[in-house]
Amino acid sequence: MINRRNGGSYPTNLLILVSLVMTVIIGICVLNFYYFHEVERSLFLQTHRDLKQENDKALNYIETMMQTKFEWLELFANYCDLPDGTGKEQWWEQVQEYEKEDSRFGVADASGTLYFGNYETQDISTRDYLKKALDGEKNVSGLLKGSFNGRDSIVLSVPIIRDGTVRGAACLEVSADKLKEYLSDTQLSRYGANMIFQKDGEILITCDACENQISLFGMLETRKFGPGQTLADMENGINSRQSGYITYYENDYRRLLYYQPMGINDWFMATFVETEGYENTFHQIKELSAKFIAGSTFLLLCGGLLVLGILRIRKKEEKRLQKDYLTGVYTRETAKKLVEHGLKAGGKNRFYACMFLDIDDFKKINDTFGHHKGDLVLVQAGQILNSCTRQEDVIVRFGGDEFCIWLYGMRGRKQPEAIAQRIINAFRLSGKVHASIGITLIEEEETEYDAILKRADQALYQAKGKGKNQFAVYN
Repeated sequence: MINRRNGGSYPTNLLILVSLVMTVIIGICVLNFYYFHEVERSLFLQTHRDLKQENDKALNYIETMMQTKFEWLELFANYCDLPDGTGKEQWWEQVQEYEKEDSRFGVADASGTLYFGNYETQDISTRDYLKKALDGEKNVSGLLKGSFNGRDSIVLSVPIIRDGTVRGAACLEVSADKLKEYLSDTQLSRYGANMIFQKDGEILITCDACENQISLFGMLETRKFGPGQTLADMENGINSRQSGYITYYENDYRRLLYYQPMGINDWFMATFVETEGYENTFHQIKELSAKFIAGSTFLLLCGGLLVLGILRIRKKEEKRLQKDYLTGVYTRETAKKLVEHGLKAGGKNRFYACMFLDIDDFKKINDTFGHHKGDLVLVQAGQILNSCTRQEDVIVRFGGDEFCIWLYGMRGRKQPEAIAQRIINAFRLSGKVHASIGITLIEEEETEYDAILKRADQALYQAKGKGKNQFAVYN
């Protein structure tokens, strides 16, 4: 007989089962919401890191280029004679070699007459960069509108000093188009772009994202900014010479901008990236998760594989950053961690010798043949060192043309000397450059990284003092 008062109720076990199912479904939804929040945050944090890395790379590229050109100008200023307008000064032929479509070299006298290699002259007596040079300061000019055959340009200038008195200036004018090419060489991806602007927002070196724009602030004032961000905050940060990120929207696409001061005049380096690629990745994951919530465990596996893929990519990127981008050997920071750990190991599992190497007359190679040739020499040096050492040895690009080799498991004096001679012979066989090497042995209980390096560096100076293209052992 059915109890009709209770006939509409459900069995307790069924209620428990339904509750468990609902709990699982709610738990999956909550976990998915949390998962998506974390994935989205990770993706955009990665975007910020990529953006800053691209900006740093572009800034370093420009700084290196200008430093190289300043070194050449200073060298020239030290030995050139003063211009007198006759065209018979001993530097004319050398100046003519630097007359190019995108750059030109000139020498200015104290009255402000600038002599170019094509025998043209220009009155620059009112230019700020000349005034600074005559005050004894090497400097970079602001953007000169239409100064270079109708094109915008900048000028690098250094003073010419004789008997303690500034008598003129050596100047190198570079077109803005050439600087734009330098920035384009460091593109982050098909979404990225680099540009240079000054503190008031005026765009000095433009990019595709800002084509036909005069002011960065003028371009951004019509854009919608991300939550909690305003153009006024950006302007205040720039006036305080701070770096920062800005999120804004253009044609319904979110864009990120990172900027930082360049240390040149009041210039800033800015890098843009459109986040469409990152957002598309996120939405694809979300669609897969919706199917997973419907009951597909396969989509859960896809989500896990995607996370593993992201972690794997990041791990590969971290591993790549341990190596010097040019020579393929370890960076100075990474090598220090490896070596300090190895020095603390006992027995045969430690380093027993350190060699310090630099390329003889490398500065002359850069000055004579250019920075690109110098890079090729460094690449070749990395290849030689890798071929002359073992896989367990640690090769480091210490800085510029200096390398350090930590020999693992070596004992005695003769083995490091044999390796050093092998390296020197390999450089000789290359027929292009030579190298000098300093060697120091490491005591069994010694763990002071800097002290060992100092001895190897002193040995290198001994090798240089003996005539270069050889090695010396620290005594």
